[in-house]
Amino acid sequence: MIARTAIDDCINRLGPDVVTMSSEDIADQVVNSINVAIARENTRAQDANAAVRYTPIFKLDFSHVAVLMRRLHVIINIAPSHNSDPDSDMLAIYDPNPRSEHYGIYRTSEAEIRRVAREYCPDLTSAQFRELQMALSDAAPRKVRHKQRDLIPVKNGIFNYSTKQLEPFSQEFVFLAKSAVNYNPNAQNPVITHPQDGSVWDVESWMNDLSDDPEVVNLLWEIIGAIVRPYVSWNKSAWFYSEAGNNGKGTLVELMRNILGAEAYTSIQLSDFSKEFHLESLTRAQAILVDENDVGAFLEKSANLKAIVTNDVISINRKHKTMLSYQFYGFMVQCINGFPKVKDQSESFFRRQLFVPFEKSFTGAERKYIKDDYMSRTDVLEYVLHRVLHMNYDNLSTPAAALAVLDEYKEFVDPVRAFWNEFSDQFVWDLLPLQFLYEFYRKWFDRDSPSGSVLGKRSFIQKITTIAVDSGQWEYPLTAQRPGGDMAVPEPLVIDYDLTEWQNATVPKGHVNKGLPLPLKANYRGLLRKPLTTPATPPAAPLNPTPPTP
Repeated sequence: MIARTAIDDCINRLGPDVVTMSSEDIADQVVNSINVAIARENTRAQDANAAVRYTPIFKLDFSHVAVLMRRLHVIINIAPSHNSDPDSDMLAIYDPNPRSEHYGIYRTSEAEIRRVAREYCPDLTSAQFRELQMALSDAAPRKVRHKQRDLIPVKNGIFNYSTKQLEPFSQEFVFLAKSAVNYNPNAQNPVITHPQDGSVWDVESWMNDLSDDPEVVNLLWEIIGAIVRPYVSWNKSAWFYSEAGNNGKGTLVELMRNILGAEAYTSIQLSDFSKEFHLESLTRAQAILVDENDVGAFLEKSANLKAIVTNDVISINRKHKTMLSYQFYGFMVQCINGFPKVKDQSESFFRRQLFVPFEKSFTGAERKYIKDDYMSRTDVLEYVLHRVLHMNYDNLSTPAAALAVLDEYKEFVDPVRAFWNEFSDQFVWDLLPLQFLYEFYRKWFDRDSPSGSVLGKRSFIQKITTIAVDSGQWEYPLTAQRPGGDMAVPEPLVIDYDLTEWQNATVPKGHVNKGLPLPLKANYRGLLRKPLTTPATPPAAPLNPTPPTP
């Protein structure tokens, strides 16, 4: 109590000048103040021969530093998710220094808190630091991260997306990361002439050159904006796709990295999302940017990836620390040179994927200085930031080209879908028995997919019925159906794939009726084609309409 009161008295006495003093000078002043208080307390002893009750100090210990840091710094506990246990809160310190690259944000790094503490006590041990952390955490208020979607932290302040104005930083807003680029209201698209080859370059033209599809180019601009607006619920992740190199996607990712700065993004490859200890960096980032994944990468578990995209709670296992139940707010960009393999083939996974095709090739026309030089220039970065902040959108567009790649990917990871898409328009029968479909699928798989394994019948039926019903052209009745006229004509695919169990044994090979099994069963469980509906024809006008009565 004596030390705490002495520290408060010292800071109050120093007043506003304390912000201009070095940490070492402040520590010296506090030590002197504590010793004066100790001497004063000791003189109060009524018996002059009594032993001294308190011993003077020569340096601050962890308890003194904890009190001092609470007085001079803004320190809080940050809840990692909306319903997390306080025991898993993250201790954070606010950076109020306009000259600091972290100005305006809270830092949860232990190294940063240790650095500040050792400015007041240079020989603070690891054990003492742990005690200091607990003392700070016990006294710090609990706050949640700022989640107002229109307030965007940039290097020189908070950009209000609604008003398009820059506002000052405030400790009231809990940001853990920010863009490394200043918002410049007067930023213009810089035109750069290379001093050696004489080429003229600007970022607008370069973006337009990335695709011949204007919708794709617009989407790329939207994605750049998404990485600096982490609290918008995009509910999608961008997958930059091309099997060929030299297409610009790596250079575009470099541009995004430079806009955010090294500490505002992390790089987690697809294959690492299910690995232990690989997700802790999410607690300090507002974007995931990966410019390279292994070709044929396998994503064994997709739960973490899906949760990250939609801001759901994930469990983060940290080395030598308690596990966190954490909500990540940010956008993810993954570059892939081939389709990744996944176990999850659900629509909930596909909905989170926004494939962006990079179909152009700059092989033979590479200009490495674009990535190495132009993409890190201040005027280029300020223009790009200004441009995306002055776009007005809260959802990512979905070009037809992106949907086409997604459809291709669905077939790549799901042979049942590929099977259905290939033959759904070829079936002659309007009733497709489940047993027929499964036997057909097995034959097709053996012929067209020599690698891999055939899906079991139960799983196949579950998938094929879902896919067919989702197409809107077929239904899956709950009861068995009489074949009647729905299977009254030969099915050519029975012959093409030699489905002997569905052939007419009494008809010679090569005869068209070979594909009409006889006798048919009384009824079958299966898919039933929906009848074609034609729009109602409006009634014809009378040939001799009665003239209006004058």
